Amino acid sequence: MAATIFAVFILLLVIRMPVSFSLAISAAIALVFAGSMDPLIVVQRMYTSVESFSLIAIPFFILSGGFMESGGISRRLISFSSSLVGHIRGGLSMISIVAAMFFAGISGSTAADTAAIGSVLIPAMEKKGYGKDLATSVVGTAGAIGIIIPPSIPMIILGITGSISIGGLFLGGVFPGLLMGLALMVTSGIFARKRNLPAERRATWKERWHAFTDSILALMTMVIIMGGILSGVFTATEASVVAAFYSFLVGRFVYGELKWKDIPGIMLKTGITTGVVVLCIATASSFGWILAAEQIPDKIAKAVFALSDNRLVILFLMNALMLFMGTFLDISPIIIILVPILFPIARQLGVTPIHFGIMTIVNMAIGQCTPPVGISLFVATGIAKAKLGEILGAYSKYLLTMILVLALITVFPQIITFLPQMIMGLK
Repeated sequence: MAATIFAVFILLLVIRMPVSFSLAISAAIALVFAGSMDPLIVVQRMYTSVESFSLIAIPFFILSGGFMESGGISRRLISFSSSLVGHIRGGLSMISIVAAMFFAGISGSTAADTAAIGSVLIPAMEKKGYGKDLATSVVGTAGAIGIIIPPSIPMIILGITGSISIGGLFLGGVFPGLLMGLALMVTSGIFARKRNLPAERRATWKERWHAFTDSILALMTMVIIMGGILSGVFTATEASVVAAFYSFLVGRFVYGELKWKDIPGIMLKTGITTGVVVLCIATASSFGWILAAEQIPDKIAKAVFALSDNRLVILFLMNALMLFMGTFLDISPIIIILVPILFPIARQLGVTPIHFGIMTIVNMAIGQCTPPVGISLFVATGIAKAKLGEILGAYSKYLLTMILVLALITVFPQIITFLPQMIMGLK
C-alpha cells in the first residue's frame, strides 16, 4: 500500500494534478489496491481532520489581512518603516524587510504580506535603479517572514497536528523571525554597497513621531493578539476573530479607507483562499492516515537511526527533507504528512516540541520562496513581471541567507525556546 500511494502521488504531480487532488486520489487508489479497507475511509478522514474549532482561525486571519490591505493599514506600516530605516544605503530594500516584519505580526499570511509590500515597493525599487532581480529577491524572501513572526496560520495547523501549544509556537517564532529579518537586511546592505544604491532622505524625529502615531492603531493589532493570548483573555482562535473585527473597525471607521463596496470582494477572496488551505489539510490527513496505518513513521525512524545517532546530523537531515518537500508541496500537506513522521524521531533525540515546531515553520518559510511552487516567489515575480532566470543570481544569495538562519536556530535552540520558557514555562 505504501509503494502504491507514493507511486500514484508522484505520477499525479508529474502530470500537474493539483496537490490536494493528488493526495486524495492516491490515498483512495492505495486503499482499492489493498482490498482490505473501504475507500470511503478517505472521505471520512477528510471530514474528521477539518472538524476542529481551532481551524476557524485560518479564515479570520486571512480576512484580517484583507481588511488591512484595503483599509490603509498597509500604507501606514510602510510609511513608518520608511521613517525608521529609509536613510540607510539601499533604503527601499531595508523598508521592504522591516515592513514585512510588521506585517508578519498582523496578518499571518505569506501571500498577503508579499502582495501588500511588493505592489508598492517593487515598482519604487525598479525606478531607483535597484534592478528587477534585487527588487524581486528582497520582497520574495522578506514576505516569507509572515509565517515565522506570530500570528501564523501554519503554526496553528502545526499546533493542531502535533498537539503543540499554539501560544508557545507564537512566542517561539518571535526571535527567529527578527533574526531572519536582520540577516536579510545585512544581505541587502552588501548588495547596496556593491551596486552603489541610494539612501532615502533621513526622516526628522518629528516625521518619525508622526509616522508612528499614524500607524499606532495598526501596530496595536500585534499587542492585542499576543497580549490577549498570553494573558488568557482569549485563545489563538478567538484572537483571529478579534484581529479581523479590529482591522475592520480601524479601516472603515477610523482611517475611512475601507469602503462598503470593498467588503464583498474581500470576503470572496477570503473564502477562496480558505477553501484551498482547508482542502489541502483534509486530503493530506487521509494520506497521512494511510502512512500511519502502514507504520511508515516507525520504519523511517529505524532507517534514520541506522544512518546516525548524532542529534545534529539527524536534525540537518530533517531540514534537508523538509526543504526538498517545500520545493513542490504547499505548507499544509507537508506539515500533516511529515510532522507525525519526524516529531517522534525528534522527541527521541531530546528535541523539545517548540524547538521542533519553529524549526519546521522556518523550513516552510524557505519553501515559500523556492521554485516551482513557492507562493512568495510567485507573487513577487508576478508583480515585477520577472522570469526566474532573470533574478536567480541575486535570489540565490537571499535564499542562502535564510538557510544559514535555519542552521543557526537548529544548532542553538535557545533562540527559539527563550521566550516560551520565560513567559509560559514551555520548551
